[in-house]
Amino acid sequence: MADESANGKTKLLTYTGMLLLGLGISQAAAGHLNFGEYKMYARVVSLMTMFSLSFLMVNVGREFVIERSKLGSYAKDYLVAMSAAGLPWIFVALWLHFALPNSGLAWGSALLMARFAAPTSAGILFNMLEAAGFKETWLFKKAQVLAIFDDLDTILLMIPLKMYLVGFKWELSVDAIFVSCCLLLAWQNLHQIRLRSSWRWTMVYAAVITCACESLCFYTSGRVHIEVLLPAFVMGCMTRICRPVDPDCEILDESWEEKVKDVVSTFFMLLVGMSMPSLFSVQGHLTAAQTAWHVFVVSILMVLGKMMLLACYRKEADLRTRLALSLGMCPRGEVGAGVIAISLGLGMQGPAVAVAVLSLAANLVLSSGFIMAIDRLMRLPQPTEDRAGSTSVVGGAAQGRDGPKMGQRHGYLVNGARPVAAVAYRSRNAHMASFLPRAPLATCFMLPGGPVPSTSKQSLGHSMETMILAILGCFLARAVGRRFGREKRYGHVGKLR
Repeated sequence: MADESANGKTKLLTYTGMLLLGLGISQAAAGHLNFGEYKMYARVVSLMTMFSLSFLMVNVGREFVIERSKLGSYAKDYLVAMSAAGLPWIFVALWLHFALPNSGLAWGSALLMARFAAPTSAGILFNMLEAAGFKETWLFKKAQVLAIFDDLDTILLMIPLKMYLVGFKWELSVDAIFVSCCLLLAWQNLHQIRLRSSWRWTMVYAAVITCACESLCFYTSGRVHIEVLLPAFVMGCMTRICRPVDPDCEILDESWEEKVKDVVSTFFMLLVGMSMPSLFSVQGHLTAAQTAWHVFVVSILMVLGKMMLLACYRKEADLRTRLALSLGMCPRGEVGAGVIAISLGLGMQGPAVAVAVLSLAANLVLSSGFIMAIDRLMRLPQPTEDRAGSTSVVGGAAQGRDGPKMGQRHGYLVNGARPVAAVAYRSRNAHMASFLPRAPLATCFMLPGGPVPSTSKQSLGHSMETMILAILGCFLARAVGRRFGREKRYGHVGKLR
């Protein structure tokens, strides 16, 4: 267990170092290369990023399993993912439209630009959660489904947003038809087509998918652009890994497979950092202090929007696991950068672009922090019941009085080897102390009293959700009030284009 934990932390630190190194390279390239050289640099980095993402998503698709008898559950997951992507998007759009001074940003432009805050980076999330040792947990499986649905929703919603800004064009309908066909193929041929699955063949598949998407973009002069994430994932979903009973079964060297995957994952982190646009050439009309303030607020809104997951899956996970899931959905990356690139291609400029780029860069740097916070949450010991020999049942798994040992990650395990730690309460003070062990401010909210009645076991979760919503409401109300107060004082309204 100690070796696994040390290896996971080493991977997380390596990924963080690669992200920061890539970010530094991108800024150096933007500052020292001329226009033609920088365009070639961006093109090469984009191709390598898409290839690496394709390789990783093919592997994710191979491990993705859909239980056809639980379609209602997947419909719920899609609604949850759509909401988790929609709330940060709406919050950031409101801020860019109302609170950003002298932006002149119309609603359509604000909605398109703010869409960068919506999608979770599936590549970063899967790599870092796996590196932290959560691959076999309920947390990882649920985050996997939500992240894929999250990115899918972003791809679909970009179609009507672009239609709203540039009008209907036949090229936009190609995206919708292609996405529908991919989903239909994945559903009808889930793990049905026998394909070789070694790392060499996976690289071939990734190269073919990257070339096909880029060729389509080239021959349509950029009017049709297909992201590699969905076709690569569908390729993995359709693949049936060779079984020992099959003739000419392919024998895989698992150690080599894992090593190559780790190398590609590390390289992908470097490429994500290298694909960031210049952070210093899009300052707009804001001072450095104003820019820092707006980046800070937008970053907070990006995180708060994902916290809506605290209100979901109450029957499947305790509050701590839901908080870990919410933090896991916070990293943004290549898809968000793609949204900003589309916005720039449509002619958007000004302070909104500067705030978007810097907020995405800040979130990218914090990606490892989100995963480390998850690791910390899932390692905290759980409180136990006062009654001797009492057991709790959560998700069909029972555990005794002692619960999991300290130092273990107590997420839901898919194979049922270790049950999830049940939510048990001794008193309000004890639960708050276990949830926030190093937060002195938690004592301000502690109430005296004995055992909490069974009818109020979820009171802490409700209180946290209410507090988050209240804080968010204060932010938005203040922004709107200041905007309209300024308009009333000076007797003008910002231009809308």
